[in-house]
Amino acid sequence: MKQAFMKAKFTRGNAIRDGKRGWFVGQFVAPELGLRHRDDVEIKWGVHPRGEARPGSWVSYKTATTVVVLIRGEIHIRIRDGGEPEDVLLAAEGDYLILPPIVEHTWEALTDCVVLSVRCPSVADDQVET
Repeated sequence: MKQAFMKAKFTRGNAIRDGKRGWFVGQFVAPELGLRHRDDVEIKWGVHPRGEARPGSWVSYKTATTVVVLIRGEIHIRIRDGGEPEDVLLAAEGDYLILPPIVEHTWEALTDCVVLSVRCPSVADDQVET
């Protein structure tokens, strides 16, 4: 049965409706859902109301690189790589930030915003909270 899904020519859906906390593609998606189950990439459609912040503290990934693209609104991202935190503001549509493995980050939505996040590869238990 799994092979039939993997042979699918395409999959269509809605990122908002299909997402689990926004994530709609990745290794955590059940294989029965076909092409959305991926080990090479994770994709999130993040809708964040003004004032929402990353739950918990800082986070990094052992092996994955993360790309965050602002669709609309403004989001403040703090990053640190062993030194003092640096502030990054994504405020214009299309602004993006690329975070390599190990670099810690946290965020807060300054306005109602939408961001597209892409993480690769999609590895179980790759996240490190500090």
